[in-house]
Formats: sequence, structure tokens, C-alpha cells
Amino acid sequence: MKRIVTLLLAAGLVLGAAAGSQAADIKAKGLWEFSWQVGHNGFLKNEDGDNFTAKQRLRTQIDVIASESLKGVVFLEIGDTNWGSSKQGGALGTDGKEVKVRYSYVDWVIPQTDAKVRMGLQNFSLPGFISNNPVLGGGSADGAGITISGQFTENVGASLFWLRAENDNAGNYSTNDGTRLGHPASDAMDFVGLTVPLTFDGVKVTPWAMYGAIGRDSIQGAGSSYGASDTILAERLLPVGTPDLYGNNIDRHGNAWWVGVASELTYFDPFRVALDAAYGSVDMGSTRVNGKNFDVERAGWFASILAEYKMDYFTPGILFWYASGDDSSAYNGSERMPSIEGSWSVSSYGFDDNYGRIGCDMLGQTNDGKMGVYLQAKDISFMEDLTHVLRVGFIKGTNNTEMARHREMLGDFRPSSADEPLGRQLYMTTADKAWEVNFDTQYKIYQDLTLGVELGYINLDLDENVWGKEVDNYRENNVRGAVTLKYAF
Repeated sequence: MKRIVTLLLAAGLVLGAAAGSQAADIKAKGLWEFSWQVGHNGFLKNEDGDNFTAKQRLRTQIDVIASESLKGVVFLEIGDTNWGSSKQGGALGTDGKEVKVRYSYVDWVIPQTDAKVRMGLQNFSLPGFISNNPVLGGGSADGAGITISGQFTENVGASLFWLRAENDNAGNYSTNDGTRLGHPASDAMDFVGLTVPLTFDGVKVTPWAMYGAIGRDSIQGAGSSYGASDTILAERLLPVGTPDLYGNNIDRHGNAWWVGVASELTYFDPFRVALDAAYGSVDMGSTRVNGKNFDVERAGWFASILAEYKMDYFTPGILFWYASGDDSSAYNGSERMPSIEGSWSVSSYGFDDNYGRIGCDMLGQTNDGKMGVYLQAKDISFMEDLTHVLRVGFIKGTNNTEMARHREMLGDFRPSSADEPLGRQLYMTTADKAWEVNFDTQYKIYQDLTLGVELGYINLDLDENVWGKEVDNYRENNVRGAVTLKYAF
């Protein structure tokens, strides 16, 4: 009996060790962020938003690691929680329902290879060395799909992805009287992309390309990072004035494609030069507007260059970009570069580089239809753990002034701004311009606790000869001050 008990104990220890070898390691990381802002969130004088905003958010990533070849990741978001908002859990009593899933994917390595596969909800940002990619980039370029990546040699890699951006979001496919409008076979939007990073001594070059199949009815009900539907994605992909495509008598599916390159030269360190450029096109066929043929096409490009020189106490630099704009015809399609969920992170007030995520994108979330030049001094530091960034920029529209005069087709067309549902992209003609100044500071209170202070100013000058009395509704001088406390763990 004693021998049997001993054998059973030994077997239990062996089985326990085997089970333990299969157990996964759990690791967590993320951040708490608290932001307070005073200032203007949009250019309209009679905007609906508060001039004071207080909010917080929690981001938590949990890695479930089985081995070096297999792990799962879930990324949870709580908030943004605006202080005082009952539906977000920020009012007296709290308990809001604000838990969301941002990422949920599995990473695994194909056996006997070095190829890595990522399947599920993930980020699909395209490359950029100057900024986040203005076509598809930044923290909002998330979706469902598959990415396969690997290295061919020490210097050459590749990444191939499929992103299912939209599907089955158009709702009912017929009207109350039974008239069929949309069709489930044309309500999907898919993208396939390829990036090829090339890395050599002091030189990085990443050419990339992406193709999209856009269903005619996929924009109906399409979501966005701002929670709005239809209009924002249509504004990014299609010409100004495009009618509702849902059930429209145009091509059932359209073609979209982009090609680009992101590059960086650090061979002559501390001198650094970066170049990002891209061209893109979307073609959904044609329809009729006001009895005229209307091309549902949009194609354009951008090019940007940044030169920096790292010094002991700061890094001065100059940034220039140019993006194509619409011509004088409102019916022949758009000459601006189309985008999906882009990010142009060249400033903290006018564009998408702010620390606290409040009140940015005033001039646009991407760079299409504009040109600009920024003088900047980054990494200014005269004290340990304290850094500053100073930027001064000039922005000018590249869209033809005649576009603003097509009232017979565009109706109440005006230079939308960040406080309007259609906006997130200020429409500027060649007669419109703006100045921007940023002074941003970060101080590390502890290794993982950072205090950020951002000060911004934008002077907007819309031409009255182009927009008429509409310019009186827009504020010329716009200011912003924000404080953010971020605990990263």
C-alpha cells in the first residue's frame, strides 16, 4: 500500500510539472491619463463645445504568453470619460458602461520558419518617418484582419496584411414600400497592403502599396474613430458634394489604391533627413448631380521633407510638405489624396501630435488640400527630466478658389472645422492661410509618471472674396492650454 501511494504521488508530481509547463505567463501594461484643457475646440464662433474640458481614460494591454512562438493580446479601453458626464460614468455616482475592446489578436510563428502571423483586431498603420501616415496611421488605424511579416535577409523584410474595414453595416436593404436599395454583396470594404522595410547603415527606406475593394453600399453605416457614421469616411475617400451612394446606380464595387515611400537618412549623424510621400486614387464610377455627369473619383498626392540637426541642448529642424488640391471643377472628381483613417502628427493644436488627446486636429487630421512649413526646436532641455518643444508653422490651402463658389451643387458648402461632424479636415483654398505656434513641455515626476503642458495658438485667415460673409462665423484667433498627467505602467 505504501508503495502504491508513493507511485501515485510521483505520478501526480510528474503530471503537475507537465501541466505547469503548458501554463501561460500573464503580463499587463498600459496607462492612466488625466487631461484638463481651456481654450477653443473649433473655429466656429458659436460652437457647441465647452471651453473647459476635463477627462480621463485607462488603457490596459494584457499579454497571454505561451512561448516565444505563441501569445495572445487583448487591449481594453475605459473612457474617454468626461468628468461630469453620466453616460460615461463621470457624473455623481459614476458606474458608467465605458469598457471597450480595442485590440484582440493572437501572434504565432509558422513552424520551421521565421514568418510571424497576427490575427484579429489590431493596428494597421502604414509607415512614416516624419509623421504618422496620413492615409492609414496613428492610434485610430485599428481594424480586423491578418498580418504576415518576416525578414528575407538582415536588411530586407516584408509585411503583408488584409484589413476588413467594413461589412454588413448598411442596415436594411429596402425601403418601407419594398423598393430594394443596397445589396449585401456590395456592403464590404477590404484593403490589402504590403510594406517592404529596407535597413542599411544610416539609411532606412520603406516602400509600400495598398489596394482596396470598396463596395458601393459599404459607406452607409460605416463607423469611425469619432463614432459618427457615413459622412466622415465619405469625406475622406470621395469628392466634396458626392451624393449618397447607398443604392445609387453606379458601379457595385470601386477600386482604390495607394503607393508610397517612407525614408530616413541618419548616416551623417547628428544631421537627419526624412522623406515621406504617397499617391492614392479611388474610383467609384459616375452618377448624375443637377442634371450633370458627376465623377465619383478622387486621386491626389503629397510629399514631405524634414531636416534636423541634433545639438547638445535641443534639435532644430525645418519641415515642409505639399499636398495636391481640387481644381476649379466640382464635377470631374477630386484632386485631393484620399485617406481612410490617417494622422498628420506635425503639431499639437492644428494637427495630431498632442499629448493629452483633447482639442487637436483643428486644421485637419490629415494633410490633404494643404501645404505647410514648420520651424521647430525639439528636445529642448536645460534641466534633467524636463523637455520642451517649440513650433512655428505657416499653412496654406491648395484647393482652387472656384470650388468654394459651386453653391448650386454643394449647397451650404463651407470650410468645415474640427467642431463639425463632417469636418476633422478644414477645407482651405489657395486664398486661405493660417499661422500656428506650439510650446509644449513634459516633466517626468517619476520614471513612469509624466506631467505634460501644451500651449497653442492658431491665427486663421479665410478669404472673404472666396467665402463671402461666411468668414464672419469663424474665429480668427484661437488659443488652447492643456495639462495632462500620465501614469504608464
